[in-house]
Amino acid sequence: MKKTLLTSSILMLSLSVSAAPTPNDPKKQTPQGLYVDSKEAYEMLQTDPTAILVDVRTPEEWQFVGHTHLAKIMIPSVLFDYTQYDEKKLRYKSVSNSQFISQFEEAAAKLNASEESKYILMCRSGSSRAQPAAKMLDQYGYKNIYVMTDGFEGSKTKRGDKKGFRLENGWKNSNLPWTYKIQIPK
Repeated sequence: MKKTLLTSSILMLSLSVSAAPTPNDPKKQTPQGLYVDSKEAYEMLQTDPTAILVDVRTPEEWQFVGHTHLAKIMIPSVLFDYTQYDEKKLRYKSVSNSQFISQFEEAAAKLNASEESKYILMCRSGSSRAQPAAKMLDQYGYKNIYVMTDGFEGSKTKRGDKKGFRLENGWKNSNLPWTYKIQIPK
């Protein structure tokens, strides 16, 4: 009994210490409630060979901002409509990728993964596209979806001459493996 209690206590302590905090903004929370930062995601990928990293950014980002070869699934959850410009946000409007679920399920099937598999969703900053993708996947029965809260590029700096640049945390700023080189799967 003492051994079981001690084991349970250690497990609960490790889970509470290692899990990224739940986002404060309800819009950034997911039905699954599973969050990791980039370093925790990397550790999960190293220790759990069944965990699947899913990059939901755009092909333009993969090529010009960089990506990691550890992402086994690369499918954008949104695409940019270059015929519509958002004057308020000063960028092209984004639209949901209407093929996201079917493309995701096809890619997962090629990996012999299922709804029960463990997926880690990564977008640029950890909030704008990973959360909506997690919500969509929840509607299709995917309950083991983690959101990487700091994303590929991380958070914007708040002061100094680099204010507004994404230089804090994130996969890229944590010196985790990434590249600009695109490798076409064979």
